Amino acid sequence: MTALAAALLVAFVPQDEARLKEAWPKLAEAWKAIESYKPTPAAAGLDDEFLKVAGKLHEAFESGGLYGTEGEYVPQAFKNFMRARARGLIGGGSSYAATKSVALAEYQYGSGASSPPMKSFLDAVAKLRTLEKNGLADEDNLTDELVTARKALKALAITSDATPGPLRRRVFSLLRALALGEPYPEPAKATEEQAKQFRAWVAELGHEELEKRETAMKELLRAGESSLPIVREGLKAGDAEVTVRVRRLLGFGHAPWKEAGASGAAETSDMLNLQRRELKGAEDALRKAKVEAEKK
Repeated sequence: MTALAAALLVAFVPQDEARLKEAWPKLAEAWKAIESYKPTPAAAGLDDEFLKVAGKLHEAFESGGLYGTEGEYVPQAFKNFMRARARGLIGGGSSYAATKSVALAEYQYGSGASSPPMKSFLDAVAKLRTLEKNGLADEDNLTDELVTARKALKALAITSDATPGPLRRRVFSLLRALALGEPYPEPAKATEEQAKQFRAWVAELGHEELEKRETAMKELLRAGESSLPIVREGLKAGDAEVTVRVRRLLGFGHAPWKEAGASGAAETSDMLNLQRRELKGAEDALRKAKVEAEKK
């Protein structure tokens, strides 16, 4: 890669987590609005309450810089989680709109014994908070709910098996706080010794020996959330190899929600099936309306 290409990469302004922190109050307000909104099936078109929710969501996304399609994985994943929760808000007056609302509601919250991923995640984090408040947050009690929540995020295609550990853990922290109405969760801060080691690994991402580069990459992939701010410093390193590897560590271009058949994302990869269900529901509604019309 040429020096010019490296300079262009460094000059790229990343969509990083800093904007999420600034926009947190608006994002939290939009989430509450989504949670409390109840569609009005009898309404002709979009009701005023829906427009208010849409307005809050738009303002929050704009404030958080979430309309961009490029940038770090964490804000992109956060955005797609909020979008997943916002689907199906429209009740609408037509049979098709009503059917669509029901189909999406079933996708998120279920209509029977099975528990779709959004509901599983929200239930799991609520139980985690209850365990912690009651002083029951020991490893055995937490494990089941943590596993359930993580599986739900995979099923929603917010995370995948290919998501680097630090990013996966950071996204979980943010989404949990959002779902529970908690303040912005500050990332863990590296100790002085940890920071020194992280910087050494970041520097070695540009080492002349391939083995050294690969070892540093593996270590940073195994590191915790506290490594992310230091990894981000590598975007300004001025070294092409370091910049490219740092972008991979920060999840630039990593988008499980775009990957067809993402591992563990049965419900999400079934969105095509959901669309078929919506279409079938619309067709059924039209046939029913035709039958009723003929009776008259």
